[in-house]
Amino acid sequence: MERSGRGRRGARPPRAARLVAALTAAALLAGCAQIAPVVDWQPPAWPDDSGARLVLAEGAAQGEGGGDGGGAEGGAAGEGGSEAGADAGADSGAGGSAEGVGVGSVAEGATATSGQKLGFVERRLRNDRARLQARYVEIPGWHRFNVRMSELLSTAVASTGTVIKPEVFPVSAGLSHGGCVPGSASWPAASVLAEPETGPLDGTGAGTSFVCDITAAFGDFVGVTARTVIGGPESVTTDSAVTLYAELSTGAVHESGELWSAEAAEQLWLRAVELLRRQAGGLSAAPVSAPTDEQVALARGALDAARFTESGARFTLPAGIAAPELGGLGVKATTAPVVVDIGAEELSAWMSELGSTMQAQRGSPFAGLPEWRADQPVDCGLLACVAVTYDDGPSIHTAKLLDTLRTEQSTATFFMVGSSVSALPDVARRVAAEGHGIGSHTMTHTDLTTLTPEKARKEVVDVEALLTKLTGRAVGIYRPPYGAVDDKVLAAVGQPAILWSIDTLDWKKPGREELARRSVGVATPGDIILFHDLHAETVENADVVLRGLRDRGFTLVTVEQLFGGSVPAGRVTRR
Repeated sequence: MERSGRGRRGARPPRAARLVAALTAAALLAGCAQIAPVVDWQPPAWPDDSGARLVLAEGAAQGEGGGDGGGAEGGAAGEGGSEAGADAGADSGAGGSAEGVGVGSVAEGATATSGQKLGFVERRLRNDRARLQARYVEIPGWHRFNVRMSELLSTAVASTGTVIKPEVFPVSAGLSHGGCVPGSASWPAASVLAEPETGPLDGTGAGTSFVCDITAAFGDFVGVTARTVIGGPESVTTDSAVTLYAELSTGAVHESGELWSAEAAEQLWLRAVELLRRQAGGLSAAPVSAPTDEQVALARGALDAARFTESGARFTLPAGIAAPELGGLGVKATTAPVVVDIGAEELSAWMSELGSTMQAQRGSPFAGLPEWRADQPVDCGLLACVAVTYDDGPSIHTAKLLDTLRTEQSTATFFMVGSSVSALPDVARRVAAEGHGIGSHTMTHTDLTTLTPEKARKEVVDVEALLTKLTGRAVGIYRPPYGAVDDKVLAAVGQPAILWSIDTLDWKKPGREELARRSVGVATPGDIILFHDLHAETVENADVVLRGLRDRGFTLVTVEQLFGGSVPAGRVTRR
């Protein structure tokens, strides 16, 4: 034991050596203490990178397990996290509005202009049986953009596995606001399904959402992102998006994939990770590791929904961005959308020839869409259609009614009296020029059943000849005054006699609320509703009626459209 103890003492350094080491350490510490502090010293800043900016949704970079993300509480945003989160909220949060879509005179950062203000036809479809809500836009008139949008919508409808039968809903259902929802292209998929303005409304929280977002409008180009989300509260099974770019000067329609080079998705991902690394406190300037195919797919989706601004473009990458460089900082994967702004100079290197052509017009005033017309094609097998009709005009009130119809993007059919057409030919021309339906209501508003077959026919066709001469449009439907028609008249005229399924009795001047109750409150898909543009009260209250019908989910169409362009022979009261 004694030898063993002496052996351990023998292994220790000599006392003199220990003393020397202690004195040396003390001297070094004393020397350090004498170094004067540098006033206002800060760590070196990253080089100015004004061409790219991270707009980070709050908590987006929080790692699984609550990593500190480089010192920021719950994320990699550092001290700027809250501010960045507020900035991103407009793009990634449900209910937010889109930032600067590049509309010529609209400053970058301004709230997105509504689709109707830009000139789009706005549509909305709700079908609870199919657990479907769709909001989309069309360009006025026939356009290849509309054909492609219809194809995308049809795919979404087919995914429900349900044969669609048009549905309408109680008064004040809130469906009159259609068209795109600003910011919805970059909302989390769960928010698209959950929000009442975009998601299925049958109460289950599950189904199919088809939404759109206007992402560019400058020069000759307008871009609209169409997005389909399928799933429920527990999971999302489908989330796909494509942006359609209409080139208005040529009528061409391009899709988002045509704007970017083959390397663009990877470049966007690398840029996003680099910016996230900096925000998380990383000091390394080493190149970021190449992304996996899954990560590139996330970036490609962000390219598809790019929002062009006057200074470049904004991209929203979904949750799930992950890289070894972020993992080393405690950020295993982003848990919320990450928004990245890329300046025009850097952006140009990512674009195809078409994309560069489009970007060259960035900042130019938007050329504008064609004027709205009432004869926009409508699928009444999909949408709940109703035909609003007006008799006895044109009158001194008809021009005001046409203004209201345009404001409400609503279509009507006018059955005109020959003497009134002769008195107000310009109004009759305007009715036809704006795309509304036109038909004969006889020359003198006579009960046709009291006339000979020859005279009955002449009463009808003479108005049609007059209207054709004035408008250049062929006329092939009529409404017999008082609804009086028999087999002899039908045979003599040889055209569909358009009656009605709802008579509002507006000529009795029932008042605003009663007029709405008699029309809006009782209408069903396929109805033909009778009004008269001869009466001031009817015209004064037209906005309430039109908006009320649309609020229930109706799309207003001409009589011809109600029947797909082929009106049946004989007495016609409804579809």
